[in-house]
Amino acid sequence: MIDSMIENYSEADIHNMMSYNPDLAISPLSRETLQMDNQVFLGAKAYYLKKLVSYGLPVPTGFVLTTEVYRHKETIYKHPYMRLELENLILKHIKEMERSEKLEFGSTTRPMLLSVRSGTAISMPGAMSTFLNVGMNDAVAEALGKNPETAWMGWDSYRRFIQSWGMSHGVDRDLFDEVMARYKQKYGVDRKSDFTAEQMKELAQEYKKILNENGVFIDDNPLVQLKQAINNVFDSWSSKRAIAYRKHLQVADEWGTAVVVQKMVMGNRSKRSGSGVVFTRNPKLKKPGINLYGDFTLCSQGEDIVAGLVYTMPISESQRQDDYHDCEISLESAFPQIYRRLYEIAIELIEQHGFNHQEIEFTFESEDPKDLYLLQIKEQNIVHKEMAIFSTPVEEMVLIGKGIGAGGGCLSGIVSFDMDDLLHNKEKYPTEHHILIRPDTVPDDIQMIFMCDGLVTSRGGVTSHAAVTAEKLGKVCVVNCKELVVHDRKKQCKINEFIVKTGDAISIDGLVGSIYLGKYPVSTNSFNFAPEKLQSIARRI
Repeated sequence: MIDSMIENYSEADIHNMMSYNPDLAISPLSRETLQMDNQVFLGAKAYYLKKLVSYGLPVPTGFVLTTEVYRHKETIYKHPYMRLELENLILKHIKEMERSEKLEFGSTTRPMLLSVRSGTAISMPGAMSTFLNVGMNDAVAEALGKNPETAWMGWDSYRRFIQSWGMSHGVDRDLFDEVMARYKQKYGVDRKSDFTAEQMKELAQEYKKILNENGVFIDDNPLVQLKQAINNVFDSWSSKRAIAYRKHLQVADEWGTAVVVQKMVMGNRSKRSGSGVVFTRNPKLKKPGINLYGDFTLCSQGEDIVAGLVYTMPISESQRQDDYHDCEISLESAFPQIYRRLYEIAIELIEQHGFNHQEIEFTFESEDPKDLYLLQIKEQNIVHKEMAIFSTPVEEMVLIGKGIGAGGGCLSGIVSFDMDDLLHNKEKYPTEHHILIRPDTVPDDIQMIFMCDGLVTSRGGVTSHAAVTAEKLGKVCVVNCKELVVHDRKKQCKINEFIVKTGDAISIDGLVGSIYLGKYPVSTNSFNFAPEKLQSIARRI
């Protein structure tokens, strides 16, 4: 046997075979596995999910393929017995989930759909692949489509799955966005939640055509889908955007990633379900204590908010009054029981379990708090530093648009719309700051976010990957400027009646969300505004 190994496998493979411990390969979220229960093996996401489970808080059932698998994956893929052993372990944990949930993975009558996400030791928002609704196929979608209560959800979930699969295999997001825009125009709807179930079925079928035209196919077998999704998430550690993120944060390549597999929570079940992200402290308030702040959207799944692809609504009523002047509801006013439960969870984490302020990703399937689930927690990035403010009185500045301030301070800079713009403008204006304008930001934009000094988007909220990453990196950021229409091909945008082109100068206020035409001098000031001062500033602009 040893001779056979030497003949068929490299020295590195043999070393991997000998050092691999299958007992450290998979950890269920539902119970302790002391040898694996650390951030090195599980990644930060799953490590804290297991803590939430131990506190009795609502977390979707699931399991984690640890970094032990990542470190030996090439050898596992090559060796038939090692691969079969891992596949049997995965199947064993799927069966446990099925028994717990009284659902069946791949069933058309009681389908259990899965999310497959990365689990890195240090947060890398948007840098890794994610798959939602794994287990969907034509048969499952058609079965869900026959029930009026699940028809819209079923076809929307299939559409989302098809898009995430296509994008992970190199299909351009714009192709899907163009179909969505065309169908919205065709049926005269503003939001995808306004499509009928039959119209959503048409969309899903159009999305599938895009995959076929690009030579991308999805296996109908749910277990094959799951294995491919897991492998893709592992491989995304070596994607260009993940490498760029690690290089910028000086994270070692050898750390690798875990993979978290969980039962899907259907935030797209109805217009009384949704998803969101909440901070336990409002960064704009000086007042200490727990003050919920963040974004949510209805009839949606978890990636909608963090990807920054939708217009969002505020978590609290005070946030709505300060920042969302054209929004009629907040989570607090429209879903008081969900809001109250999130507040109770925040109190429990911080006051009972000793956590610092947290960023909590959540989904709810109905307005009943028993249908609320926590998908992720991580420490909130709270900035305490001096910030730039404009020296010119706001009455003398040319206000062209308003969004939501998501990264503090003020900035004047040269406008860019893509990477080519940034490279050209940085060379042409080497002493200037540079402001990137996008309709939204997607994971592949991460290198542009690293390069720019400020960011403006028409969609997305304060908890989108763009906003969170920009703030973490010290960028000035304004999101959710609904009057902003970006024309990428023309290298220009329209904000209300103003046209802004690449190379033009604008100024942005990441505190109150204002966008001005031209350059203005700035000075630094400590961020010591009381709430009444912030409201006074907001009223003046």
